[in-house]
Amino acid sequence: MKVAIFTDNDFTKVNGVTTTLRAVLRHAPADIQPRVYTCESKNVQEPQYFAVGAWGMGIPFYREMKIHLPPVRRLLNQIRRDGVELVHLTTPGPVGLAAVYAASRLRLPMVGSFHTDLAAYTRLLSGSTYLSRIVQEYMRWPYGRCERILVPSLATRRTILSCKIAPDKIGLWKRGVSTELFTPAARSTALRESWGASDQRPVLLYVGRVSTEKGLDLLPALTERLRRSQIRHRLVVVGDGPMRRALSDRCTGAHFHRHAFTARSGGRDGVG
Repeated sequence: MKVAIFTDNDFTKVNGVTTTLRAVLRHAPADIQPRVYTCESKNVQEPQYFAVGAWGMGIPFYREMKIHLPPVRRLLNQIRRDGVELVHLTTPGPVGLAAVYAASRLRLPMVGSFHTDLAAYTRLLSGSTYLSRIVQEYMRWPYGRCERILVPSLATRRTILSCKIAPDKIGLWKRGVSTELFTPAARSTALRESWGASDQRPVLLYVGRVSTEKGLDLLPALTERLRRSQIRHRLVVVGDGPMRRALSDRCTGAHFHRHAFTARSGGRDGVG
């Protein structure tokens, strides 16, 4: 079966969605042929990845993250040429809306996967409960058109139920950990020494987007409490985002890295 995975998260971005989609491309069963369809700043055509060059703009309250306005006709023509049999919606942004249109126009079944609680993010980043409720109502529209919606956890299931999605549509799509990527064999004594870490001073590690919605306001107080309790540690933050500069000013002595490692999947280079 040929599956068109529509996402607003092109593979120049590093986040949970792109990490998941790279894993899907890498581990798809032999009878499933997935291809990602998205937009980025330039055209890209690869066996498992199709990106249309499109104009992008910063997301409100998070200008560092861009979304692109998709040329819907080009995406529609491409999935028609590719003989797609199933549409997979992963994000409710402009490219996600293109997925809804394509599935309707070509009369294809559509499934979805829920990755980000945009309503909660809107509330945290804007401070507006009203805007959060609008986003929550909006999310019900594209996801409500999916025949099946996959969620990574029971907590996420509760979140999407709050969008008034029928419970019988929701299925659990559990996450896994790569034992090839995350292995003691990759341990680097030299890297730990460069941080000033040791067996007596363990690393307190955060990896992810450096933004308010991640609860990183707790880190300065946490490290200060550890210091006062004379618990030796070394804080290491891996990632980037709008809070990075302010957090580095408040967490003196911490090590900040924009990237953790480089991985290659589905024909696209990415940093995860």
